[in-house]
Amino acid sequence: MADWHLAELEEALSKRGWRIVARLDGDNYRISASWQLERGNDPRKILIDFDGLDDLRTLPIEQSYACQQRGTKNSLYFYRKGVHWTGKLSQFVDGLEPSA
Repeated sequence: MADWHLAELEEALSKRGWRIVARLDGDNYRISASWQLERGNDPRKILIDFDGLDDLRTLPIEQSYACQQRGTKNSLYFYRKGVHWTGKLSQFVDGLEPSA
């Protein structure tokens, strides 16, 4: 992943009212790091885990290749820039909304 993935993810979250209230360490195995999100009067505290599983070490968040909303199947692979990335990013952020 490149730094622009993190920047674009953070911007997309911000546009939907989400704030990153904590940047948490990973588990030294599968998770590089986690972001805790909050939004306005939404009582939920959402965690996004960044994948960092590698053969010999846990990758830092800057080298993570995907992320997942903890406890769900809502995930995002860090594609190259382009229409596919933009669409998948939107789907991921939309997936943070509570189910109807």
